[in-house]
Amino acid sequence: MSHPINTPTPSGMTSPVETRALAPYYRLTSLMRLPGKTGTGVYNEATLYCAGDTLRLGWTSPTVDSRLRRGDIVTVREGRARAPHSEVLPVLRIARVDQPVAAVNPFELVPSSWLNDRVLAQRAKNLWEQMERPLLHLLNAVLWDGTRFYRYVTGPVSLAEYPAPPGGTFRRAVALAEEAVLLADGLPNVARGVLIAAALLHEVGKADDFRVAADGSGVTLSERGRWVGYQHTLLEWLGVARTKSIVPDALYLLLVHVLIAFHRPPESPQTIETAILKVARGFVDSPERVRNADRLIACASPSLH
Repeated sequence: MSHPINTPTPSGMTSPVETRALAPYYRLTSLMRLPGKTGTGVYNEATLYCAGDTLRLGWTSPTVDSRLRRGDIVTVREGRARAPHSEVLPVLRIARVDQPVAAVNPFELVPSSWLNDRVLAQRAKNLWEQMERPLLHLLNAVLWDGTRFYRYVTGPVSLAEYPAPPGGTFRRAVALAEEAVLLADGLPNVARGVLIAAALLHEVGKADDFRVAADGSGVTLSERGRWVGYQHTLLEWLGVARTKSIVPDALYLLLVHVLIAFHRPPESPQTIETAILKVARGFVDSPERVRNADRLIACASPSLH
């Protein structure tokens, strides 16, 4: 729950930020550190973002907190602290959240400086809310690292186009998840949460496939992208994420199967979730195709179980 914080000014006048409802979690988007006024300690000023709300916070600390990085998910420790400007909210400090929290919707923490398309961020937020809690926890564990999440939201889908449009991977993931949910409507025994999670995660490894070229000329393949590739990178991340989340074996194995079988030929054994995703990908890549979902799903998956 959010709760108000009062920030009286030294003169007793009302501050523009006298009462603010603080969210439990924010994305740290900027951080400035200056010498303390007395010559000792550090004055910190940060900008935080959550669900359309941007805050500027100020606090003092005895030393530099080197663990804080832009992109981190943080919480705010309230208190009576001094700030030099009335528009800066004085707090005791902010603290980095190291472990993934299942209740945090990461797509509420996408600042406009990362993604101008706020409708796309809202669409992703709505998809996240349709998954069951174990999958939320697992997906958050994969995406909790701020720099990884930033690259996922802003990175290109491939180098085929030059210059590569930013945000291509994320845009296609959201479109794929929405298409899969539509195709699953009315079909029995479909794990819709797995469908959404697989769609959002299937290319997330591309966050480490690309890097800005050393000469600043554009985006190029990283060493991992050249020799390992996003499919194997995702499986590595999922293995680590599972140690930080609580997911039943059956649910985890189904998700991993769908992610692996998604890239296999259609004649290989696969679940109905895999077949739906393959058809959904065809619609996303070629929107002009005739939408006969029952026929296409049956053709894509000769061995549903």
